[in-house]
Parts: sequence; C-alpha cells; structure tokens
Amino acid sequence: MNNKISVILPTYNEKDNIIPLIDEIFSYLNNKNFEIIVVDDDSPDGTWKLVEKKSQECDNIHLLHRQNKRGLTSALNDGINKSTGDIVVWMDCDFQMPPSVVPKLVEKVESGFDAAIGSRYVGDGKDLRYNQTVEHKKITLIHTYLSVAICRFTAYVFSSNQTDWTSGFIAIRRDLFNRIDLFGDYGEYFMYLIHHLENSGYRIIEIPYELGVRIHGDSKTAHGYIGMLVKGTKYVWAVFRLKILDIVYYSIYKKKSKGY
Repeated sequence: MNNKISVILPTYNEKDNIIPLIDEIFSYLNNKNFEIIVVDDDSPDGTWKLVEKKSQECDNIHLLHRQNKRGLTSALNDGINKSTGDIVVWMDCDFQMPPSVVPKLVEKVESGFDAAIGSRYVGDGKDLRYNQTVEHKKITLIHTYLSVAICRFTAYVFSSNQTDWTSGFIAIRRDLFNRIDLFGDYGEYFMYLIHHLENSGYRIIEIPYELGVRIHGDSKTAHGYIGMLVKGTKYVWAVFRLKILDIVYYSIYKKKSKGY
C-alpha cells in the first residue's frame, strides 16, 4: 500500500513528552509515507518551540502554533484541514496511548476498514491508570470505573458492539472529512464521531491497546470529584442528545417511506 499517513498530535504543555513521542512514531512508521502535524495551543511551557526546532530538521514534521484558539476538538479539525494524507491518525501526547499501536490501526484502514479505533475494552485491551501510585489514586480509580460505565451505558443505549466510546485514539480515512467535521467538547466529540460512523454504515473495527500512566506533565482531563461529575454529566447528555436525534430522524424517515 502506498497510502500517505497524517498523524495529528494536539498539544498543550507537553514539552517533556512531545519530542520522544515524535521519535517513537518515526521508529514505528519508518517504512511508511507519513507526516506528523503538531497542533499546539501556545503552550506556556514552550512545547511549540521544541516542535518548531524539530520541524527544521525533518521536512515531514509540521507545526500549527495556535495563539488565539483553544480546545481539543478545534485543534483536531485544524490538523485534519492541514493534513495531506490518505489516512489520518490522532492520539494523546502523554504516552498513555502507545505509538506501537499506530501501525496496527493504519493497517486495518489499509485493509478496507473506514476507521480503526484503539480500545481499552476489547480483547487484550486494558486501562492501567488505576495501577499508578499517586496521591490522588482514589480519584484516578473512580475516573477509571466512570469511563467503563459511560462506555457500557453508551453501547447499551445504541445497541452497539463498539466498546470504547471515549477512546480518542483512531486511524480513519481522510476523505470522510470532506463531508463531516468534528464537534463537541473534550471527549464527547468522539462519541458523536462513532455514532455518525455507525449510523452511516461505515466499516469500523476496534484494536485492543493498554492505556498507560502519564509519565510527565499534568492530565488535561477532569480533576477532583466535581470535575468528574461535570464530565460524566456531559457524556450522559451527549448520549441522550444523540438518542433523541435518532428517534426524530427515524420517525421522519418512516413517515416518508410510507408516503406521509
């Protein structure tokens, strides 16, 4: 296969992770035609400066330094718009998502799937965050089980076989974004994307991976019990919103099919 791969890395304060991550991605895709697009939201720790220097050494590394925009979803949309590959991959930049899985996701899309999703909950997939020994271990444990509950709840509501609705680790055909944009807040955007792919009849496959522990820097996800409650509420609301839209859509579709 001669597909070009675009790997999008959204960053904010990842100075200790980004260059090692880029180097590992290079090592796993060294036999592929690929580019890496780092979308940085003007990180105060100077992440973008390190990437800028690295991009001067490698012509397939590109930096989008965003000074007046914030947010994961808009960063991904900007990265996708800049990408030139046939297959788009994106992942977190904290090494919780192993770069070794990227070629496996890409291979599935090259074999005919429209999207391949890294999943913590299928096959040998695991969420190892609860193993970390940090002062907020109890909060981390609750967060881990909350993720499981949300994904199972979502799969149940939509009668879906998909297991990881908040993954954020994916390889997908670039041409799909000629018709769609990502939307929604942190996390919910992925639920909306999977729901759209399933409802549109695209071929999706999940690949197991082990979500590890952040080594450097601070997590961008919710902190504390209130933060988790707010985040969980947003996820549940996203599910009900999609379900309501499904009911409205199918009721209209049935009426039209009956000639009403």
